[in-house]
Amino acid sequence: MVCPGFQTKDDVYCFSLAKALYNASTPVTVGFYAPWGRRKDILLNKIETYLYEESWKKERAEVLNSGLKTRKTSGKDLLTLLFLLVFHNPVITEKHKQRKNIRFVVIRFSAWEFAGSDQLWAGLVTTLCDGIENYFGLAPISVYRAVGRKTKIFDGMYQQEWVSKKFLCIPLWLATLFVILVGITVGALIMIFGFPVGDLSGDLLSAAEGVGATVVGISAAGAIRIAIVVMRNAVVTQKGKVQQKMNRTDMSSQLGFMNDVKREVKIITRYIQLIEVFQRQKIRVVLEITNLDKCMPDKIVGVLNAMNILLSDPNAPFISILAVDPSIIVDCVESSQMLKGIANNGYQFLNRIISLPFSIPKMDCCTKINVLRHIIENRQEIASDVEDGEMPLNVEVVPNEKDQLLRNRSNNKNEYGFINVPLREMSCDDLNPSNSSLADKGPKTKALIEEAFQHLFDESMKEYLTDNVVHIRRVVNSITITIRLMIRKVPRNVINPQKVAKWVILVTQWPCRLSWVLQCIEDEQQRRCLESPGSQSGSYSNISLWEVFEKSLEELDAIKSSLKNLLELDGDPEIFHQLLRDNFKVEDVDFLLPSTVNLDYSIKRKMELLRGSNNLWENKKSNRLTMLSLLSMSVSEVCEEMKKLGFADKNLTRYRDLIKSHNLNGRALVYSDNSEIKEVLGMGLGDWTLFSVYFLGVLPPPVVPTSAPVISTQDAQKHIRSKDNLLQESKLNLYISKEDLA
Repeated sequence: MVCPGFQTKDDVYCFSLAKALYNASTPVTVGFYAPWGRRKDILLNKIETYLYEESWKKERAEVLNSGLKTRKTSGKDLLTLLFLLVFHNPVITEKHKQRKNIRFVVIRFSAWEFAGSDQLWAGLVTTLCDGIENYFGLAPISVYRAVGRKTKIFDGMYQQEWVSKKFLCIPLWLATLFVILVGITVGALIMIFGFPVGDLSGDLLSAAEGVGATVVGISAAGAIRIAIVVMRNAVVTQKGKVQQKMNRTDMSSQLGFMNDVKREVKIITRYIQLIEVFQRQKIRVVLEITNLDKCMPDKIVGVLNAMNILLSDPNAPFISILAVDPSIIVDCVESSQMLKGIANNGYQFLNRIISLPFSIPKMDCCTKINVLRHIIENRQEIASDVEDGEMPLNVEVVPNEKDQLLRNRSNNKNEYGFINVPLREMSCDDLNPSNSSLADKGPKTKALIEEAFQHLFDESMKEYLTDNVVHIRRVVNSITITIRLMIRKVPRNVINPQKVAKWVILVTQWPCRLSWVLQCIEDEQQRRCLESPGSQSGSYSNISLWEVFEKSLEELDAIKSSLKNLLELDGDPEIFHQLLRDNFKVEDVDFLLPSTVNLDYSIKRKMELLRGSNNLWENKKSNRLTMLSLLSMSVSEVCEEMKKLGFADKNLTRYRDLIKSHNLNGRALVYSDNSEIKEVLGMGLGDWTLFSVYFLGVLPPPVVPTSAPVISTQDAQKHIRSKDNLLQESKLNLYISKEDLA
C-alpha cells in the first residue's frame, strides 16, 4: 500500500508517532499532552489508522518472504489453536524474534466511565481483559485459563515453535490417545462380556476391564474438571470476577484483590505471547487512557500507579497512551493526599511514568479549515419551508391558556395531545410573537447561515479561529441559533452575516474581557441616562468597543487579581485587540446582544458586582473616590480634592506642595505603595487616615509591635499575684454592689 499523502501538519505528527511506536520496544508509556478540547480523540484515531496501515504493509512483506500466512482465531484455525493450547507448549524462537510484522490491538479506556468506582485503576484492568477477550475470542482465553498453569513458554530452546507436553515422558497427545483407545476397548469388552461382578481373582479379563475402567475414569475426571473450568470461564468472564472483587470494601479483600489483578496482567501477557507464536506475528496492545483529567485527584493518582506497577512488566507487550492535559494532572498529583511527601513536584512524578512525551502541536490554518469544514458538513440541517418562515397549511402549535383548559373536552387532538388549529384561525402573534411581518423580507434564513459559514473560511478569519475543536463547534452552532433569533426581531436585509460570525467568535473566545466591555457600556449608558434623561446618545453609540476597553483598562488591571480564573478563559489578548478595534462599535452591541446565546451572563454579573463595589462610595456622603475617577486625575486635580478633607491650612499647604514636587497624580497614587506615600507626605495618624480612606479606599494597617518585652520569672509571678488580687477586688466590688443594690 502506498503511504498516503499528508494533507495537514497533524498528519505528519501522527505518522511520525505511529512509526516510532511501531519500532519501540515494549512496554512504553506515551504522554499524549494537550489542553482540553485540542482534538485528542481525532489525533488518536489518525494514529490508529497509520499503525494499521504500517502493520498491513509489514504483514504482506513477511508473507512474501517466509511463505507462511498468519493464522486467525476463528474457523479451522480456532480448532488448531485449541489443540495446541491443550497439548503443546509454545517456543519463542530466534526466527520469531526477528519478525517485523506486528498486529496492534487498540483498547480505549475512558476513565470517566469508572469515576464512580472506589478503585478507578481496577477499571483499567477490567477494560483490558474485556478488550482482549473481544478481540481474540472467548473460547481460546477460557481454555488457556483452565490449562495455563501447565503451559510453559520456552525461550529459544528449540528450533520448532511448538513442543509437546509430557506425561510420564510420553507426549501428552499420545497419552490422551492411548487413554481414549483404552476406553474404547474397555467399553467394547463390557458390551460383549458384561460388567464384571463377583470374585475377580484369576480372571484375567475381569482384571483388565477393572484396570482399564480405573484409568479411563481418572482421565475422564480430569477432563471433566477442565471442561467445567472452561465453561465457568466462558460464563463468568475475568472482567466479571474483577468487578465482583471491586465491590468488596474490607481491607483484607483489597490486599488480595491487588494480587489478583497483578496475576491477571501476567496471565494476559503470557496469553498474548502464546498467540504471537500461533499467529506467526508480534502483537502489541495499545491501551489509550482518556478523560483521566476529569476525575478526582486521588483516583487520578491510582490510575497512574496502576500504569506504573501493573504495566511495567519487562515482557508486557503494552503501549500505554496517556491522553491528558498535563497541567491538570500535575495539580491533582500535587494536591493528592496519597502522595504527600512523595510527589511534591507533579512534573517529576509524571516524568517517572512517561517514557515518551508527545505534545500535540497547535493547529495550522489548513487543519483549522479541514476541521471547520468537517463540522459544517456534518450538521443535520433540515431544509424545509418552516425554517424560512413559511408555515404549512396545517400547523400544530402549542396551545394557549384557553386551549389548555379545554384540552380534555376537545376531540380535535393530534397524536401529541395538541389541538390542531387551522391556519385561518391563527393570528400573526401565534406564528411569530415578536414581529411576523419581518419573516418575508430579505434573504432566506438558510442563505444567511451559509453566508456566515462561508465567511469563516475567509483568509482574514483564520487567525481569529482557535485551535480548540470544541470552540469551533460552539461557533458553528451558535451562529445558527443567533441568526434564527435575529430574523424574528429585525428585518433580514439589515443582518450582516459576516459581523454575526465575528461577534460569535468574539463571545466564544474572550468571554471575560467582552463581559467587562459590556458592563462598562451598560454603566456608561445608565450614567448618561441619569444625567440627561430623554437625550439621545448618538455620539456614544459610534465609539468603538476598543476605545471603551482601553479607557477602562487600568481599572481592569487594578482588579485583575479577583478575575484570575475568568481571565484564563480568554484567548490571545492581541487577537482580541485586533478583532475588537476594527469591527465593532457600541451600536453593534445594542443590535447583537439581544440575540446572543453563547455568552455566560454570570461572568458579566461578576463584573457588575466588582465595578459596583468599587463605585459604591461614589456619592459625596461616602467621602471616597472611585478608582476609575482617581486614575484620570492630574496633579492639580488631586490638590483640589485635598481641600475636601478638612486639613489645617498649614498642613494643607505643605501637603499640596509635596504632591506637586513629587508629581503624585491619580495614577501614581493608585500604583504606589501606601507606606511610601505616607512617608513622602509626612502625615500624622489622623490626616493619613482621612487621606487613605478618601483617595486609596483602605484603612491604614494596624501597628504590630516588632518585639515583645522580656519579663523575668519574678516579675511574672508578681504580675500573676497582682492579677489575682485584681480579680478578687473585682469580685468584692461586685458583691458590694449587689449588697448596695439589695
